[in-house]
Amino acid sequence: MGSEDKLTINDWLLNISTLLYVISLLGVVPYLPRYAIGFGASEAEVSMLATSYAITAIGVRFIAGGLNDRGYASYLMFLGSILNILSLIIYSIAVNLQIIYIGRLVQGISIALFIPASLYSASITGVRAQKVIVWRSTMWGLGSVIGPALLGLILQWWSWRGLFYTAAITSILAAVLSLAFKSEEVRKGGGDSGTILTKPFILASLTLLVYVIGYQSLTYFLPSLHEIEKLPPTETATFFTIMAIANLTSRIILSILKEFNPRKTALIGSITSIIGYMVIAIKPQGLEAVIAAILIGIGLGLLLPSLQVISLLGVPENRRGIASSIYTAMFDLGALIGPPIVITIAGSYKESLTISTLIIAITITLIIAVKPKEGKP
Repeated sequence: MGSEDKLTINDWLLNISTLLYVISLLGVVPYLPRYAIGFGASEAEVSMLATSYAITAIGVRFIAGGLNDRGYASYLMFLGSILNILSLIIYSIAVNLQIIYIGRLVQGISIALFIPASLYSASITGVRAQKVIVWRSTMWGLGSVIGPALLGLILQWWSWRGLFYTAAITSILAAVLSLAFKSEEVRKGGGDSGTILTKPFILASLTLLVYVIGYQSLTYFLPSLHEIEKLPPTETATFFTIMAIANLTSRIILSILKEFNPRKTALIGSITSIIGYMVIAIKPQGLEAVIAAILIGIGLGLLLPSLQVISLLGVPENRRGIASSIYTAMFDLGALIGPPIVITIAGSYKESLTISTLIIAITITLIIAVKPKEGKP
């Protein structure tokens, strides 16, 4: 491996700012259903809490995509971090469910600015692009481990406000590093300025959409099931922490590999996830839940980085800003339509886990249909 393949200091500024943002974001999200139920939220209201951020996120993402292509990625990451801080302050002063929804709408704008800018910045690093994308994804996995574990302990030992204020501190640090990061210039000349709507891009984006419909339902309805069954917060924290550790382990393995076939790793990730969802649908607590968390985490860690590589690296560099926005908007769309559809069909938190399993199974067909261009990931 040549020196041109090695990650630079600037790459690590991107990675660490992403890590800190994810700690702040995903450290809070698993506990919001419990917070909302404390204000008397029903099943339908919890599902709307899961989706409400996407109302603002989807529209803003496309504006952000155009700005990314014009060289404003680091500024968008900074603004996204600041808006995340604002959303956490709103949560901390909430006196009813409506104020929590306002916080989610603000957080939706934050997500729409930070996440596509971060992914886009990783994708325009030339020969390092696949490696930087996967390492950035690994930072996401690391944040998924640290965030729920750290903030879950703070919630248990301190208070809701302690959780939100700690998350705000990490988002402040993410904002500082985002300003220090400098996006690389897109190379001019000799590049293809053609369509982003290639078959791999479309299928990878659809796979993400389908996966998120099931995943977001799990993220919101499993904690809600724990709450109504009077299980301690540690039950929820343990599941998501173990899942995040397994997720991180998969991403680290992909990061240290010299090369890998993203289509094959995506398929393995899909199959592993499906098995995990089947287990959690049968027994959503105890040892079975631990096993399910491991399987779902491994699948998630293999699938998502692979889809990012498939979707973006076949797209011309000067179109990757809007491509990253469209791709990541699939997460928003899945979050927007997924939980309400799933809970409407299922009618209960327990049955929603079975419906989510059936939805996740669709990803196998989409991944099999992906055939990247020769010489492309």
